[in-house]
Amino acid sequence: MANHSHSQLDDLFTRFVDRDQHWGPLLFLRPRTSEAISVARALALSALVGVAFGLLGSICLAVAARLANRPALAVHVFPLTLTAIYFCLCQLTFVPAWNRRAKRLAKRDRA
Repeated sequence: MANHSHSQLDDLFTRFVDRDQHWGPLLFLRPRTSEAISVARALALSALVGVAFGLLGSICLAVAARLANRPALAVHVFPLTLTAIYFCLCQLTFVPAWNRRAKRLAKRDRA
């Protein structure tokens, strides 16, 4: 039973990440379906997204802090925090599902 629900979640995640539009400008970082997503690739994805959105968030937080007469966070805090959150979410969701499928496909290709 656990394998069946595991398989359903894997299918859900892999169907989502298989679509080109979900990768947007980061499509060049998507591996072949039979290739595992390495920690380095997951970190690169997380950093690109985390830094981009984090800098926008830092600007918004700095403006809000200025309007409230409060000290602003250092500009790097929000991007680093988002990068860490994205990396953890990747490692807990689609990366394991992708890698299990990649392992299956690689075995099938070798056979």
